[in-house]
Amino acid sequence: MEKTFEETMKELEQIVKELESGELSLDESVKKYSLGLELSKHAYDLLKNAEAKLTIKEE
Repeated sequence: MEKTFEETMKELEQIVKELESGELSLDESVKKYSLGLELSKHAYDLLKNAEAKLTIKEE
């Protein structure tokens, strides 16, 4: 099941908190950062799809 925008943003917020805490090792930080990039792309794609649907309905 694909994550919703809200679920994705919540997970991104958690990753930011973990990275800002300074308690992760370098390896863990890199993994979290990479996951954050993937989630960010997913959220962007969801927004673009929503925008496309709205544009179609407006026409």
